[in-house]
Amino acid sequence: MRHVCGHQTYGHLIDMKFPTKPVRFVLLFVGIALCGCGSGGPKIVKVSGVLTRNGKAVPNLEVYFMPTHGRNSVGMADEQGRFKLGYTADQEGALVGTHTVFVVFNPPQSGAERVAAPADVRPILEKYGSLEKSPIKVEITKAVSNLEIKLD
Repeated sequence: MRHVCGHQTYGHLIDMKFPTKPVRFVLLFVGIALCGCGSGGPKIVKVSGVLTRNGKAVPNLEVYFMPTHGRNSVGMADEQGRFKLGYTADQEGALVGTHTVFVVFNPPQSGAERVAAPADVRPILEKYGSLEKSPIKVEITKAVSNLEIKLD
C-alpha cells in the first residue's frame, strides 16, 4: 500500500524494515558511548600560590576560589602563606574561569572552644572575609604555581 501526498509517494517508509533487536541494541550502545567520548567535564587546572599583606606572607587562612558557575575550590595557607587549591577530596585545582577570592579564619578547634581571629587578621577578614564582601577577582586560564593574592 502506498500513500500519496502531492507528487511524492512515501510507500518506501512503510516497506522499510527496522533492524532486529540485537542490532538495535548495538546501535543504541554505540550512540551512548559516542556521547560520552568528548571532554564534557569541567576543565580543572592546578592552582597554588601565596597570600600576602603589605608584601608579607599571611599564614593560616583558608582561601576560597568561587567561580561564576560551578564548584568552588579551597586551600589552606601554611605558616609561609603558601596554599594549594583542592577541587574535590581527590582532585587538586580550580575551574578555568573567573573567581571571586575570599579568606576565612578557621583554626583547628580544641573541644567546643572556638578561637577568635588574631587582631592583625581582623582587618583582612573585614574586607576579604566573605564572598559578598571580597573585591578580589581572579581569572584562571591555565595551571599556575606562583599566584599571589594580595590582601592589602
